[in-house]
Amino acid sequence: MEIPFKTLLDIKKDSSLPVYVQIANEIIKNIQSGILKKGTKLLSSRQMAELLALHRKTVVAAYDELYSQGWIEIFPKKGTFIAQHLPNVKPVQLSKQDFEAKSKDDFSMNFTKNTLVKIPPIITQRLAFNDGLPDVRLAPRDELARLYAHYIKFGEPSVLQYTSVYGALRLREVFAKVLNETRGMNTSPEQIITTRGSQMAIYLVGLALFEKGDEVIVGDLNYPATNMTFATLGAKLNTIPIDEEGIVVDAIEEICRQKSIKAIYVTSHHYHPTTVTLTPERRIKLLALAEKYRFYILEDDYDYDFHYANRPVLPLASADRHGLVVYIGSFTKKIAPTFRVGYVVAKQEIIEELAKLRRIIDRQGDTILELSLADMLENGTLKRHAAKVLKIYRERRDFTCDLLKKELGDVINFKVPDGGMAIWAKFDKDISLIELAPKLIKNGLYISDGAAYPTENACRIGFASMNFKETEDAVKILKNGIL
Repeated sequence: MEIPFKTLLDIKKDSSLPVYVQIANEIIKNIQSGILKKGTKLLSSRQMAELLALHRKTVVAAYDELYSQGWIEIFPKKGTFIAQHLPNVKPVQLSKQDFEAKSKDDFSMNFTKNTLVKIPPIITQRLAFNDGLPDVRLAPRDELARLYAHYIKFGEPSVLQYTSVYGALRLREVFAKVLNETRGMNTSPEQIITTRGSQMAIYLVGLALFEKGDEVIVGDLNYPATNMTFATLGAKLNTIPIDEEGIVVDAIEEICRQKSIKAIYVTSHHYHPTTVTLTPERRIKLLALAEKYRFYILEDDYDYDFHYANRPVLPLASADRHGLVVYIGSFTKKIAPTFRVGYVVAKQEIIEELAKLRRIIDRQGDTILELSLADMLENGTLKRHAAKVLKIYRERRDFTCDLLKKELGDVINFKVPDGGMAIWAKFDKDISLIELAPKLIKNGLYISDGAAYPTENACRIGFASMNFKETEDAVKILKNGIL
């Protein structure tokens, strides 16, 4: 009897699942249901391709997949047949007693539980006043996809092999040139290592520089993930005040006179969380103190490219003449959070130590992504993209600030930020962010509960990731939740 393969195989050419996988899955399904029995002869790849109006290579790939899984047998000059001994794919069913026994099993491994680290929430709400994230809809996805596909299809075999633990050399060469030309730095590829985002960079730097008990200075309001990282590594955190000009540098010397300080962490351009920029005068004094007391400055320049008032102030690293500044950054805010490429720029001996530590936890980065980013830096794609979104984000900042002042100016206090992607918003003392945030989330709007800054009753309100209509909807929900 002739088997109606065209009817049996439900192939959807508009599906995201590759056609050859669909063919294989459909044949497996018909074997499992008993329609295609052991020993049944299949059409040749050419006949099946003609029947399904597909390229023969697609059918060959499907048959290869079935053969590798043991569903079919291929006999030269005879044909392709359903295997006589099919794979055993029946799942093992656990009884109710098995589940109860597992739940009562109180055995646990002897390990230390980290009570310092908090796992961040996954934001699923369409509307979100997040920490300050880019609008991923604006990302240069077409160009990135084109370059990524090019390297996969036509790149030298070496790009698919293990490469340098320091990161793709070409990206480090191109990026060193960009840093020197745009940020006044004097660096070389040997002074750069790539990481999977700035968080990995912060961890590696802390791991390399700190010993348990080392004294480190941070702002009394600071990026929470950094505090968690340093504390987990055994560092002792000393806090200093933050005001409208950034960290209060005079407070650093008071601590240095009493303790041996290993490092200070600073987000000098748009301080996290308050968004203020460290003034030139304080930058000069901070560098002088680092030289005098011999401590490192860990400069996290997470959103250098997004400054609206005027040209960005050059990073501290541009004025460092003694190798005391460790410069940390990321391409995440420029493109999208899923593209995990960060970097550390420091004197070569530090970079070499970071490479050793990186080798333990991550053999290398995404070489193809790094090569694609190198191309985008070189051909101007990232520069054009940054200029485009800078204009859009400035407009969104102004729109969001105006709307918040108009609708909620009596209960939310903030300063219009000169840069970055978030507003530092302080709420009226009669409004509990801890109670408000869950209520807003139920109504479709994410906002932080401010738990990271318990003394402030404040949070960061990201404005970059939503368009005008979405921001209007978000503010409406926020207003209804408050009033």
